[in-house]
Amino acid sequence: MFSEGPVAFPDPWDRPGRTMLTSESTLNRSTHVVTDPGTGRLRLITPIEAERMQGFDDDWTNHGMPSRMRYFCMGNALVVPMITRMGEVLDNIIANEP
Repeated sequence: MFSEGPVAFPDPWDRPGRTMLTSESTLNRSTHVVTDPGTGRLRLITPIEAERMQGFDDDWTNHGMPSRMRYFCMGNALVVPMITRMGEVLDNIIANEP
């Protein structure tokens, strides 16, 4: 039996973000919805917030593609800081092998 488990609604600002999927920004349970700190209203994360969650620089995907594709790219991406850290750990393990 498989269960996806509960998803906080709205997504909290003070906890690590959930996995981002290629369907980000569509109307489904995996889309990140936050309470806007300025207005208190619910909203979707912005493309820049999606880039930041994945460890990319602001506007990394802002090269003329529609916002929907920017979200798709971030949902298809690996989380940069996690991959960087994994590479560092593997380098250390390999360097210290007998």
